[in-house]
Amino acid sequence: MKVRLPDMTGKTMTRPLTDAERALAERYHNLIYRVMHDLHLGTEADTDLYGEAALGLMLAAQRYMTDESLQRYRFTTIAYSRIRNALLRQRHKERKAPVALSLDAWREDGGTLYDVLPDKSCADPADIAIRQERAAALQKAHAVRSCRVYRFPVCAAPGREAA
Repeated sequence: MKVRLPDMTGKTMTRPLTDAERALAERYHNLIYRVMHDLHLGTEADTDLYGEAALGLMLAAQRYMTDESLQRYRFTTIAYSRIRNALLRQRHKERKAPVALSLDAWREDGGTLYDVLPDKSCADPADIAIRQERAAALQKAHAVRSCRVYRFPVCAAPGREAA
C-alpha cells in the first residue's frame, strides 16, 4: 500500500521538532546520503538539495510521530519516500528554471548568439544547415532542450543596427 504524504511547503512545518522527533531524525540522518546516492546525486551535491532532503527527513519524523496510522510502517520507508520526493521536486524546479543567455556574448568560434538565430531572408540551404548545427551546439553546450528568443527593436547589439 502506497502512503501519500502532503507536499512540503513552509506551512507544513508549523512547529519545532519535539525531542523524540529530533532524536528520530538524528538517528536516521545517514538516510539522506543513501537517498542522494540512489538518485546519483553524490554526497557533494549542492546545499539546496541537502537542505530539501533534511527538511524532508524532519517532516517525516514529525508526521511519523503524530500520525498513528503510519506506525505500522518502518520509519525508513516513510522517510526515504519523503526525502526522495523532496530531492526530485527540487531538482525539477532547478531544471525548469529559465536560463538567461546574452545575445551579445562571444562564442568559441568567434560569433555571437545573434548568428545562431534564423534569418527569414536567408534562403541558401547551406546557411540554413549551418544555423541548425549552431543551434544544436548551443542547446548542447548550455544543456537546454529548447529556447525562446525575443528580439526587441528598442536596442541593438554592439556594431549592429536596431531591427
